[in-house]
Amino acid sequence: MTFKTNHTILAETDCTNENQVVLKQPVQVIVQPTEKGPMMAFAPFLEFAEEFKSGINIGMDNVLCITTPSRELENKYNEVFGSGIQIATSIPKV
Repeated sequence: MTFKTNHTILAETDCTNENQVVLKQPVQVIVQPTEKGPMMAFAPFLEFAEEFKSGINIGMDNVLCITTPSRELENKYNEVFGSGIQIATSIPKV
């Protein structure tokens, strides 16, 4: 999900109605330049809020778009914040 402020957030989401979305354990995706090229990192988003684990309500008027994360990004999120289950990628035939 990307906010109109250009912050990219990765979270478990629940779109219960068209006016708001609930974000559980949201993290901001941060791109950091390195000598080897850009590297992505996570920074917990509103981690000190009581609702961090149960769900933070965000008005849809703040959301630019909701997208599906790349498999690699989703696996890293699940490893740190989720179930730990990783989704396998397809293995090319040799």
